[in-house]
Amino acid sequence: MKAWWQQLNSREQRLVTAMALVFMVFIFYSTIWQPINNSLTEANNKLAKQKQLLTWVQENTALYQQAKRSGGKQKFTGSISSAANRSAKTYKLTITRMQPQGDDLQVWIDSTPFTQLLFWLEHLANNEGMQVKAIDLTRGDSAGEVKVRRLHLARL
Repeated sequence: MKAWWQQLNSREQRLVTAMALVFMVFIFYSTIWQPINNSLTEANNKLAKQKQLLTWVQENTALYQQAKRSGGKQKFTGSISSAANRSAKTYKLTITRMQPQGDDLQVWIDSTPFTQLLFWLEHLANNEGMQVKAIDLTRGDSAGEVKVRRLHLARL
């Protein structure tokens, strides 16, 4: 190797030295600098996501604590049919027929999105103090829709 180096003229020696330096810088960059830089970027992204999650948890913890202090459920006011009708309008559900049965209520609904029905039933349970005793569903007119043949609601 020494003999090879000495047979090169000074211009070629400088060129080989410059290429060796460029090669060493490339090796340093690709094996050390770039992986460290990528790791730092990923760590910063994870930190930002964890901060967002922490903020969300803190906000929802406050809402949970508030709901827990208030007893979780609101007191039932008015008739069961008026509460069901009022909340159904909020969730854009069309009740086709209602039949009170003492303290209970039977409800029929034509074709409606299944998710809207679930949100409404969750609202009735959590906010109106009602529970579903029985429900009969069939397929609706289009995909994702159901018809409520009979929904039996009762006060908690």
